[in-house]
Amino acid sequence: MNRWLFFWRKMRRQLWVRATAYAAAGVAAALLAATLAGCTSIGVQRVGIDRTDYTRQLRQSDKEQLLANIVALRHGDAPMFLEVSSVISQYSRESTGELQAAIAPAVDNDAGAIGGSVVLRESPTVTYTPLTGERFSRSMLAPLTPAVVLATMEAGGASDLLFPLAVRSIDGVGNGSSAPLFEQRADPDFAAVVAALRRLQRTQALAIRVRQKEETFQALARVRPALDPQELADITFLSERLGIERGAGELRVVFSTYPHDRGELAIATRSMFEILMELAQGVEMPGSPPLASALVRIRSGAQAPADAHVAVRSGDSWFWIDGHDESSKRMFLLTQVMMSIADTGGGSGSPLVTIPAG
Repeated sequence: MNRWLFFWRKMRRQLWVRATAYAAAGVAAALLAATLAGCTSIGVQRVGIDRTDYTRQLRQSDKEQLLANIVALRHGDAPMFLEVSSVISQYSRESTGELQAAIAPAVDNDAGAIGGSVVLRESPTVTYTPLTGERFSRSMLAPLTPAVVLATMEAGGASDLLFPLAVRSIDGVGNGSSAPLFEQRADPDFAAVVAALRRLQRTQALAIRVRQKEETFQALARVRPALDPQELADITFLSERLGIERGAGELRVVFSTYPHDRGELAIATRSMFEILMELAQGVEMPGSPPLASALVRIRSGAQAPADAHVAVRSGDSWFWIDGHDESSKRMFLLTQVMMSIADTGGGSGSPLVTIPAG
């Protein structure tokens, strides 16, 4: 009797262990499947992260490259722009898993084991395109069109920032330049002309309109009929100084040093190379401080401050724009905008970011 009772208890114990093992194996299999299939779409999860990261890094890289070229020009080196033409971020997922279940374990508590791993790998491919040849000539050496400058003004860009940066002359009233290659003395009335234009722009007494005509763009300027005393004084000054006929309606804006008739407003613009050379005069150099009239102030030292707006290293020195220098920051931003507008080289001009989302 005792032998049968002992046998029965042993059989019941083995059946219970096997049932526990089968249950553990089922749970383990379910957990392993869930683990290996957890990331069903990498792209969907990475779009927000990648878009933010790449945007921030491309923006910062553009700022640093522009500042580095301004500093290089101050040292007498030629500018060199290496554009990011495409960014391809490819992801791969590798999964491994292991499942063990003991049907008749030798040890009471050994009912099975589960293991697995998921590895996510990123293989970014960045394509760089140097700005050379025809694109360099078109983007850097060709003068900006008046329509480009006035379109920026039409969009709200301040004329007292745009004209000192991008304009050589307005109806023969010349802007000064301190760059050695383009040095010229400013007309005494240039600042007064720009100030009058800015006041009229603020009150919207002077309206700028840029419209497309066939394959070109035409810029027009119109003065509001009803003017207050200050606006009337500014219009009178501009009419006399620039030789503009009062009551002429819309003025045709042309690229020229002098107008052909009193119904034209002649604007001669700078090239991006001229603009960068002008900004380079604001770089601090040992024994040669920047000019007081410089459009931007680019400081230098052994180490850039932590709150610099943008900083680059050249040789043994750091060069930066102070994070609290709002005037220099605005002029630097406007230069970035002008660079983007001047680059009309087609599809290769804008970075193409490709991130698989499937």
